[in-house]
Amino acid sequence: MNNFSIGQLEAFRWTAELGSVQKAADRLHVTQPSLSLRLKQLESEAEAPLFERYGRGLRLTRHGQAFLSRTRIVLDAYDDLRRVSGVPEIAGTLRIGVAEGFAVASMASLIPNLQRSFPLLRPEWTVATSSGLEQQLADGELDVAILVEPIGLREVRLFALGTQTNSWAVSTDTYAGVGLRATDLSKLTIITTPPPTAMYRATLGWFAEGKITPPNVCLCSSLNAALQLVAAGLGAGIFPTKMIEAYPLAGAIRTLKTDPVLREGRVFVADRATSDEARTQALIRIVEDTARSLRYFEP
Repeated sequence: MNNFSIGQLEAFRWTAELGSVQKAADRLHVTQPSLSLRLKQLESEAEAPLFERYGRGLRLTRHGQAFLSRTRIVLDAYDDLRRVSGVPEIAGTLRIGVAEGFAVASMASLIPNLQRSFPLLRPEWTVATSSGLEQQLADGELDVAILVEPIGLREVRLFALGTQTNSWAVSTDTYAGVGLRATDLSKLTIITTPPPTAMYRATLGWFAEGKITPPNVCLCSSLNAALQLVAAGLGAGIFPTKMIEAYPLAGAIRTLKTDPVLREGRVFVADRATSDEARTQALIRIVEDTARSLRYFEP
């Protein structure tokens, strides 16, 4: 079995491209004897000579030429992996969008966590529905966003974070005895955000499983305002469970264990397909740490 180290492949590549062991050693900041040893070990593993003398320099053998093309592929992939897995220093302005339900439950923790990790970063926050944020991202108005059940626009790249539980919510006082089936809830005013938001799709989709179209639907562009309407006893709605738990008036809202149960919402970090993936991966780690501390993705 051939066991090639990255150091040996780098020594070979730069010797081949620069035509000199000394120049390659200078490029890699090692001594000439050390680099020569790497080349000798590599040729032993390759079981064929890679270089031959040509005047005062070196040139590749036929086997060495084929070996070089494959070496470049390996080293380029290695450099990409190292770049993505590293933690870059993120500074300057960054336009970040956050789906409103996730924002209500997590932004008080997310902001200081981000500041501790990247003190030179100046985030500009936009809190809105996922569908609006996704379009802003596609249009270049945002740099990165946290989305729930994205539509999947071509210009947007998605990185999965986890799944959030959703719950039907009603006012504790007004709807103390409300039923738990679609036929029961369809008698209430259903409060949701406009299409094509994730909340709207989840709401109408849940009723559609029972072949029901709720007759009274109140559309509200703000998820937070919609929850306020529910707390005031004006209707029922579907919200992220963690958002309901974060409502400031304890006991004002109760959740319903409905039949059928609600599907979980898929949460993603998203950027543009042409964005720096290393920067996005660094931000994802902060969001993941924040969500873990809040147990956001736990039932």
